[in-house]
Amino acid sequence: MYSNFKEQAIEYVKQAVQEDNAGNYSKAFPLYMNALEYFKTHLKYEKNPKIREAITQKFTEYLRRAEEIRAVLDEGGPGPASNGDAAVATRPKSQVESWA
Repeated sequence: MYSNFKEQAIEYVKQAVQEDNAGNYSKAFPLYMNALEYFKTHLKYEKNPKIREAITQKFTEYLRRAEEIRAVLDEGGPGPASNGDAAVATRPKSQVESWA
């Protein structure tokens, strides 16, 4: 059974990046986590090695960003420094469509 796991993940990523860029880290974190779950599920079924590689790369970038946000939230801080991490994580890569 095929589902639109990748498309659902992309929608969550778009929302997460929007909240992240707005500084709403408590909203962005669960959105990133939902996206990661959908990407993880999609990877179980993806057969194309180039697409798998691209998704794995994006997965790693979004996971890193979610971990950064969680660390800040756990410390009770206002949010990550504005050093462009969110912008780096949202750049489109290779043949996979632009996700955010």
